[in-house]
Amino acid sequence: MIKAKGQDGAATMVATIDYGFGVARLWGGFTAETVEREFYHRANQCFGIRKSISCCVVRDLKAEPFPKVFGVKPERVVAVLKHNGDTIVWGKSGKKLKSEFD
Repeated sequence: MIKAKGQDGAATMVATIDYGFGVARLWGGFTAETVEREFYHRANQCFGIRKSISCCVVRDLKAEPFPKVFGVKPERVVAVLKHNGDTIVWGKSGKKLKSEFD
């Protein structure tokens, strides 16, 4: 199993998740055992996806660096969720740093 190393510049994990209405990609410091919990935790904070979730099927899981989004420095990012054209970024504080609507 590959485990993400977090904010130290090492690779993080990316999961491709079928949530029933579409497919989401989630980057962060999770493992195969914790990815579903992390997906629900992040997705339930997002108006655009939380009402659309009917399942959580992990289609792919691999090590991959955070994507470059909104000019946010990668060392500030703890999670990124992309779904249906939306992108949401969370920082080390646990709060959302940025989305299309901020």
